Amino acid sequence: MVDTTRAAAQRILRFARSFTRERPDRHPRLAEFTAPADLKGTKVLILSPSEMYVYLPSFGKVRRIASHTSDQSAFGMAFSQEDLATQKYGSYTPAVSSSSGKEVKLTLTPKNGQTTSYAKIEMTITKDKNVPSELKYYNTEGKLVKTETRTGYSCDSDVCTPGALKMVDHTKNLSTTLTRKKVKVNESINDDTFSKRNLEK
Repeated sequence: MVDTTRAAAQRILRFARSFTRERPDRHPRLAEFTAPADLKGTKVLILSPSEMYVYLPSFGKVRRIASHTSDQSAFGMAFSQEDLATQKYGSYTPAVSSSSGKEVKLTLTPKNGQTTSYAKIEMTITKDKNVPSELKYYNTEGKLVKTETRTGYSCDSDVCTPGALKMVDHTKNLSTTLTRKKVKVNESINDDTFSKRNLEK
């Protein structure tokens, strides 16, 4: 995975490899940065939007990411920690706002009792693959704060993954594009891969 982040005229490249497992109750994910040098060896374990851990080689310790910081930028990217952790949108109630021949537009609002970073999400779903192509994120004031686009989907059996994810943070003049270089689907992954103990290996 290649991360390209732009802020004004600045361009930053980061390289990482990641592992994800689909389960009915959770979707754990592990990412390890391989470049640049100041991030090499840094690992992030996401067990849920409220349970994330990071291993920093310079400290040699695993630390839990405080849940109250989950809406903050992750490693200087336009994606927040919660953005990267969210795989499902069960905390939101969807409603169809429009439908055409090729796509369906949904409006997602938080369910009663749920605490979310966004007051509303407008999601565009393509009908051919039934995957999201665009997500617009709004704050409690109704202001559009972020726009995410997902393109270049490839499907292996019933698993479809985007080739590129681009997030634009309209409040910071910041954009980040995550580009997939290679993907393997339905590979055997040891359960220990998604453990805090594995972060220190």
